[in-house]
Amino acid sequence: MNLGTSTGLEPRTRAAREWQAIAVLVALVVVEACVVWWMHGKWLEADTAFAWTGVPALLIGVGWWWQIARHRAEYRELPVRGPLVACQVAAFAAALAALGQVSAIPLRDALRDGPSLLAVGVPAAAWFVASLAMIAPRAKLAGEMLATTAACAAFGAAVVGNAYLTQRFWDFTSGPTTRLVEIMLAPFADGPVIRPTPFVVGTQTFNVAIEHKCSGFQGIGLVATLLAGYLWWFRRIHRFPQALLLLPIGITLIWLANLVRITALILVGIWISPRIAVDGFHSTAGWIAFVTVGLGTIWAASRIPFFTDAEPPGTAEPQFGAVAAGIVGHGAAAETAAAEETLPIPACVVPFVALTAVTMLLRAFSSGFDVAYPVRVVAMVAVLWWLRAAYPLRGWRFSFVPVAIGAVSFAVWMLLAPGPGSEEESAALNPLQLGEPWATLWLLFRVVGSTVTVPIAEELFFRGFIVRRCIDADADRVPVGQFTWLSFIVSSVAFGALHGQAWLAGVVVGMLFAGALAWRRSLADAVVAHATTNALLCGYVIATGSWTQWG
Repeated sequence: MNLGTSTGLEPRTRAAREWQAIAVLVALVVVEACVVWWMHGKWLEADTAFAWTGVPALLIGVGWWWQIARHRAEYRELPVRGPLVACQVAAFAAALAALGQVSAIPLRDALRDGPSLLAVGVPAAAWFVASLAMIAPRAKLAGEMLATTAACAAFGAAVVGNAYLTQRFWDFTSGPTTRLVEIMLAPFADGPVIRPTPFVVGTQTFNVAIEHKCSGFQGIGLVATLLAGYLWWFRRIHRFPQALLLLPIGITLIWLANLVRITALILVGIWISPRIAVDGFHSTAGWIAFVTVGLGTIWAASRIPFFTDAEPPGTAEPQFGAVAAGIVGHGAAAETAAAEETLPIPACVVPFVALTAVTMLLRAFSSGFDVAYPVRVVAMVAVLWWLRAAYPLRGWRFSFVPVAIGAVSFAVWMLLAPGPGSEEESAALNPLQLGEPWATLWLLFRVVGSTVTVPIAEELFFRGFIVRRCIDADADRVPVGQFTWLSFIVSSVAFGALHGQAWLAGVVVGMLFAGALAWRRSLADAVVAHATTNALLCGYVIATGSWTQWG
């Protein structure tokens, strides 16, 4: 028997079978979601029900997609199992019927009512298990997807219930927080510390009201998420279970940092300016604390043998924060990197970290117009010049395609980004208030920063680091420009999140910049597209006086 021969029909049959189970599940979920959406006007409070279910469901879908991407071979040939499809549909129908029975009860009351919650929860859990079984070829993979589901659901619930959880956290920590701030403030204040009401602390010259939003709960959530991601992403170098101690350590440090932040806020208002304290330091100090505690904990843990292995088994993963020895030299290592057109990871991360740090520090001690913007440009030019040997541009050739992508990105940005602010906001950001020649000089630095230093720093980080890190744990092994759908989505969403209220425009524009990268697998093309977009935006802002469009 010749095992190497096959009929001409087998490849076609196999191709027709690929991804069928996943396609069937996706189709079922889409139809079922449409049914729930159609019925929500009768049964559900849309503002609460879809917030509490939509965000976790989206995160769970992304988590499942990631698990499927890790086991492509098994999922491609997974057969469709009719009994499981029938069980999934039946469980959905039962959950829908139970929801109809309890629809007379307001949603918030139903969530607190044990029998009602059980009546809906049991068929909903059966629906979930049947859906998972449809696309879980092995029990081990089912367990991994269940763990992913639990993590995504918990994170989604925390995001949606942030206000509620913050208030509950403040109920427990308000007393110690206020008292510790009072103790820390006393040695440095310019007079007696007063507390006219339980949650107002300061002196006669300047005092602040500490509300539940100042509890530090958001910072705790951010640090916990950062450290959990770090422990997962770099799990090969960690010593478990002791590495899990990084979570309570980070949470404790960020809570203490929040106490320092509140104390420093009051001192800035006393010593420097109440306006800077309220408008600048208050909105920026939290991010400074998060970055300092989060990255500081990671940096320290990567150098403490109790938490990490000095030489991890197997393929070594670079420890976060480690800077390659040859990054700024002109020796053989730099020449080899240039010849292979690779980018060391530190060369991709350091400029963006430096830009973020300088920006936050300047904003913390300023208010209103960003008069210190030229300092950012000078700092970034110095960092990029220091790392210049790591950036190979020898083989790059100019093309109008990235320019066209940048022009399209500008049109998308203008369409999707929030409109111009009020006249008062625009007047506060108008550089002409500096007078000549300072206004012209400031505008020159602003244009250089927007079109040169910012595009380089951001593209190095999002398309040079995040894209490659999503493809392989050892990102240095991934050539620049390699494409996967996961890295495409993650880098674009992260880029959008950087732009705050303009997140949707940022996500779409990030996708276009990722397309510019993939076109010739050149990071310089992505930089050119980004620079073109920013240059057109600069021209529009200067021509129309829409200063708020610069942020």
